[in-house]
Amino acid sequence: MMEERQGISARQRSLVVAGAVVAGGAATLGLLFAPFLAWLFIVSAVAAAMPLLMREQPKACARACLVIGAGMLTWALIGAVIGMFLFIPAALLLLGAAFVDPGNRPGRWFVVATPLAAVAAFPLIVLPSDSENEPPPYFDATLESTNRFNEGEFNERKEHLRDFGATRIEVFGVGNTGQLILHVDMPEDFPEGQSQDRLRKEIARLPGVVKVDPCTFYTCDY
Repeated sequence: MMEERQGISARQRSLVVAGAVVAGGAATLGLLFAPFLAWLFIVSAVAAAMPLLMREQPKACARACLVIGAGMLTWALIGAVIGMFLFIPAALLLLGAAFVDPGNRPGRWFVVATPLAAVAAFPLIVLPSDSENEPPPYFDATLESTNRFNEGEFNERKEHLRDFGATRIEVFGVGNTGQLILHVDMPEDFPEGQSQDRLRKEIARLPGVVKVDPCTFYTCDY
């Protein structure tokens, strides 16, 4: 009986490392352009690096590459609207790593079962979810300049948005564009006398706000 080799081949290692690096780059871009979804990008990047922990176990590493690559590709397609498409190159690299070494491949049943599991999971994830479990919508307001970040009147007035139902208020920059976004979360149910429309109008009245975009967990109406 042939003994299992100690350690993955150089070709397989290079693809696994490349997949982890590309996933890390995708996560960095995601954090820059969608910081409110940071945990999704971080979890995806960490998953892509998992096969590196199995580099001394060739068969287990190949299977991990297949499972994580297939899962990541499925997730990248499902979550494309929120930026997960950035992980498609990493997913393809991991899938390639699973088969690059002829003497170290996942096995027939693993090769058949993994894509089937991914396909089976696809409709379960994309089916309309229970609205009770979906996070409430929010507003992203574009500011005219970065000067508003330190402007006293703007900072004072934005805190008064809580009087109109806002539950969390923060300002963040969009990459290196110099553009600022005012992010305002809202409750599932507004107090009596308040409403989503009233909160939106109040955000629009803030100094420096040029537009207000209603958003959900999945997308913004930019």
